[in-house]
Amino acid sequence: MPVPSDMYFESVVQPEHEGWLLLKSLCARFTYHSEMDWADKLSRGLVSVNGVVANASTIAHKNDKVVYHVENYTEPEVPTNYEVIFEDEEFMLIAKPAGVPVHHTGRIFYNTFTSIVRRGTDYETATPMHRLDRDTGGVMLFAKYAESAARFQKNLDRILLKKFYMAVVRGEFPDQAVDCQMALREDPNDRIRIRMHHFEDGKPCHTIFRKIAGGTRRGVNEAGESREEAYSVVECELITGRKHQIRAHLSELGYPILGDRLYSFDGKYYEKMTDKVAEARARGELSQEDALSADDFAVLGSKSQMLYAYKAEIQLPYWKESRTFESRDFPEEMKALVP
Repeated sequence: MPVPSDMYFESVVQPEHEGWLLLKSLCARFTYHSEMDWADKLSRGLVSVNGVVANASTIAHKNDKVVYHVENYTEPEVPTNYEVIFEDEEFMLIAKPAGVPVHHTGRIFYNTFTSIVRRGTDYETATPMHRLDRDTGGVMLFAKYAESAARFQKNLDRILLKKFYMAVVRGEFPDQAVDCQMALREDPNDRIRIRMHHFEDGKPCHTIFRKIAGGTRRGVNEAGESREEAYSVVECELITGRKHQIRAHLSELGYPILGDRLYSFDGKYYEKMTDKVAEARARGELSQEDALSADDFAVLGSKSQMLYAYKAEIQLPYWKESRTFESRDFPEEMKALVP
């Protein structure tokens, strides 16, 4: 969906900024612009407080409504297609494509998946009952109305009974089911702070893995040499739902997901991507399409992470029995390997 060239972002002055210069408050909260940039925007009348155009001498007061007008607004392109698999009076099951964030990020506000669904279905308060990572596609449960979301969110486990993912991993996965209960948490000593690792004092995590198929594919090693590599298609039943749980568990077991930049090759390609994106943003560019090369993707095994939330069992309060729904709209490279 085309992104409007003019966007308006709203915020509320926090209590701790009572009596501050608005300029100082903006600089403290929204660090993606420098003080000079915010001063320029104030001088051009692009910021208002409680409906009145602000300037460099405006004083901020707690709970003031601040509106920032962005001219010539742009965002990175994301896929905006989706499929409604099921809906009734209160809920929808929707297949999210990989590559679009569920909620807003530092650079994507308009085309979040939540916003895309709200605009596409005319349910202005449609609310995701859970989330998927930006790079993971698949089935998501949405409440059509904010009241429904509030009423059922605390007891989500009574509605969303089971979630199953399909993953394509490196190597020959065991033929027998693997019941993985490795506790996970971040490692403050890891150079990539968002990555999850197995620690005994981590959060309890539980995934059941079942091998579906396997074979060999033509791959490329880091030296650029072509060779045959083993892969396995694995069904992942999510018992708990922690950050990066499936990706981290598979990596810890020695079977990283094809295309996973963060948990494959010790995060080398994730770091390369984030460095390139940071450089692009410093130049005022948004696209990360060129952050990794074709050679990089060849080593990773895929442009898209081969993880997809393909099946969900739900039990709505007014149903006598649970029902299971599937989506197999896997990324193209994944479709070629999943039976």
